[in-house]
Amino acid sequence: MKQASIVNTALKLALLALAAVQVACSSSSSSSNDSTDSSVSGTIAAAPVSGAQVSMVDGNGNVVAGPVTTDTAGQYTLSVPSASLAQDLIVKSTGGRFTDEATGNPATAGELYAYTSANSLSDGSSVSATPGSTIIADLVMNHGKTFAQAQDIFTMAFGYTPDMSITPADATTAPAADEDDAETLAGFRAAAFSQLAMDLGLSQDDQFALFAALAQDLSDDKLDGVDASGAVAIGTTGKTLEADIQNRFATSLINFHDSANNLTGLDNAQIGNLPFGKVALTDTFRIEYVQIGMMDPMEGKSTFQLHITDRVSGADVTGNVPGLSVMMHMATHEHSTPMPTPAVSEDVSGGGMYTVTLYYLMPSQMMDDISMGYWDLKFTVSGEVAHFYPAVMMAMGDTAQVRLKGVDDKMMSMTTGDMVSRTYFMFNDSLTCTMVSCDFSVFVASQQNMMSFPAVFVNGFLSGKELTDVRVEISDDDGANWYQADDDGNGIWTRTGLSLTDGMEDEIRIRLWVELDSGVGEYKTTDGMLQDPGVNDYQTFKVTPGGM
Repeated sequence: MKQASIVNTALKLALLALAAVQVACSSSSSSSNDSTDSSVSGTIAAAPVSGAQVSMVDGNGNVVAGPVTTDTAGQYTLSVPSASLAQDLIVKSTGGRFTDEATGNPATAGELYAYTSANSLSDGSSVSATPGSTIIADLVMNHGKTFAQAQDIFTMAFGYTPDMSITPADATTAPAADEDDAETLAGFRAAAFSQLAMDLGLSQDDQFALFAALAQDLSDDKLDGVDASGAVAIGTTGKTLEADIQNRFATSLINFHDSANNLTGLDNAQIGNLPFGKVALTDTFRIEYVQIGMMDPMEGKSTFQLHITDRVSGADVTGNVPGLSVMMHMATHEHSTPMPTPAVSEDVSGGGMYTVTLYYLMPSQMMDDISMGYWDLKFTVSGEVAHFYPAVMMAMGDTAQVRLKGVDDKMMSMTTGDMVSRTYFMFNDSLTCTMVSCDFSVFVASQQNMMSFPAVFVNGFLSGKELTDVRVEISDDDGANWYQADDDGNGIWTRTGLSLTDGMEDEIRIRLWVELDSGVGEYKTTDGMLQDPGVNDYQTFKVTPGGM
């Protein structure tokens, strides 16, 4: 009897185990067919917002996950049904507290968003909501843009594309040991919107209304202070966006970079490429940068126009030639650039139009969008100042500029204090051709110091010494014959009657003789070493004539 009992008991246990396995299998199958959760985390950042309520919602506003509350670093984690990841989803944050970067004041957060496209998230994804991502989400949710369109519009307006997978760092604290450059830059850009709000006279709490106003402005694809219906109000602040809002954002980037609250340590090149707003407003004037032709500004000669009007009446402003100073702000130093005299002149036709010519020594933006720093064009009209920040690209096509160096002609380096060969800059000013021949002009300048690049011409001055003899010589036959160029007395040297082939790339050689203060003159060389005729005493412009 005892043996039978043991067998029966063993049989019952086996049956129970089998049933348990079947139940477990059934439960596992049901779980995989119904829903599992994926973890999505990130940071809510105007500056880091603590105590914010964060949810994941779908395109119709239905809550998919959350709400959860952000911690003191603005971080959240949501458990999102994995099946929901196949649709567009929005991280939505409301409320919470943060310390405003520009003012240092405590602030109450409004709504922040981050829009994500279908199937772009998976378990472990990071999604951070920032001012930039909020404007993009607003364009999609409220203004009929696709996500791709909204990103493109934002990038054209603000000069960068927000990467929501990056965790923005707090721009008002020194970077942590494990903080990378992308996180630092993301925090800096978030802070720039705080600076913009302050620069516009808004409170730290009003910047959330500003985000909505910027999206409303961009609903017609342009950041210019108006939408299809007219001026754009900034919430209930009683203020509206102005026509120079894109230029104001670029200025705010610089203002925050230069502020004591900025502890990112980013240099002038690391803050990225500034957006190029072409309208600037002063108390009295509206000043518009008017591009000539289709090409953006490039290294070398740049000619454009300013249209100056009265800000209130809209009347053209004539007889008021602006002053101009130019500065390139690089990672470790600053310098100006060569300009003719005058660099700005009023057009003979009037109409408030003024033509500007300058010669950029270098690009601010490389082909891969890497920033070298930023150019600042400062115009002064009747004591009122306007700034433009053009994105100057690398030269394309014909050679834009060449350089030669002094041999005995030395100057003190502004960076090392050592005596170094003085550099002479020769810019392709123009190439005009007829059926018979071509005329080629160069603008020649030299360096006096980092802020002064005077034009080179006979009886001009350089470092307090008179240029008693200057000769610019040009060859169109590989140096077999050299021809003297004519001096216009302002740094432009022209040689007429060159033989070049229409539509074919050709070479023009150029050499430079300079004599200072009736001293011994010299040919400038490519390396600052003694002249080796035909080897180091000339430079070459590659040119392609057209329009014969």
